[in-house]
Amino acid sequence: MSQATLHLLMGLPGSGKTTLGKLLETETKATYLSSDEYRLMLFKEPCFSQEEHDMLYATLDHNVLHLLEAGRDVIYDANLNRKIHRLEKYELAKNYGAKVRLWWVQTPEKLAKQRRIDEQDHLLIPENETPENMFDRIAGVFEPPEEDEDFTVVDGTNITKDSVVEEL
Repeated sequence: MSQATLHLLMGLPGSGKTTLGKLLETETKATYLSSDEYRLMLFKEPCFSQEEHDMLYATLDHNVLHLLEAGRDVIYDANLNRKIHRLEKYELAKNYGAKVRLWWVQTPEKLAKQRRIDEQDHLLIPENETPENMFDRIAGVFEPPEEDEDFTVVDGTNITKDSVVEEL
């Protein structure tokens, strides 16, 4: 059995992570896990509390563990824009002998913000925030990969099957 790969997606909201994730799923046959999809499956009306957050990521990580343990490749589409969260996933992969592939979807901030505002599911916006405020809050804590992180840059303005296949 070949070594499993944990694909980690990072980028601003609206950068194209989900588009990339779906193409990776098609091209690699990896299992695609999305924090947005899981949130909507687990919580009828998300409240974005710390308890909800903890339950969401515990569920995602639980599924990642079982998939990696079974030797399956996984695409992790969640907020990995802070290094501390990426380090947790690097450790998780290491514990199961999986490789990590960090994909950084780079899109001009203005375009990413407009996409997020235009396309955001209203259920995925905390009650006390606007899409604009949510974008600004998340963008404000964004930490690009550091020198010790191996990553692939993807142009979020032009994510195509061909560009993904070329990077694989």
